[in-house]
Amino acid sequence: MSQQPYTGPGASVHIKVTVAPESVPKFFSLIKPAYDAATAEPECIFFEIYQNPAIPGEIKYVENWNQSVEWLRNVQFHKPYYKPYFEESEALFIKPKKFEIWERMPGNDWVTVKNEMTDKA
Repeated sequence: MSQQPYTGPGASVHIKVTVAPESVPKFFSLIKPAYDAATAEPECIFFEIYQNPAIPGEIKYVENWNQSVEWLRNVQFHKPYYKPYFEESEALFIKPKKFEIWERMPGNDWVTVKNEMTDKA
């Protein structure tokens, strides 16, 4: 029995932060508990963190959710596991944090996830 592809609402959160290069390990130790908790949520379908190779300390993370922007703002962003990360990481930022929320295109015509991206070694 195959499962039908998801075609409901979806949103993507894009956050870019910049910390001093020597603060990168501290940043990752602070975000790890929130990352683990968020990725355990059934609505979280993707969470990936990137580093800019040209700018040490510039980090971007992207979270994709099978929920609406309204749900993110009213429910998800109020989860208590974010609080320690937000409170403690703010002091590390050497530039203002950039925060964006994007809505997924309707349907599933513009979604591709290859199996090798989800297979664990």
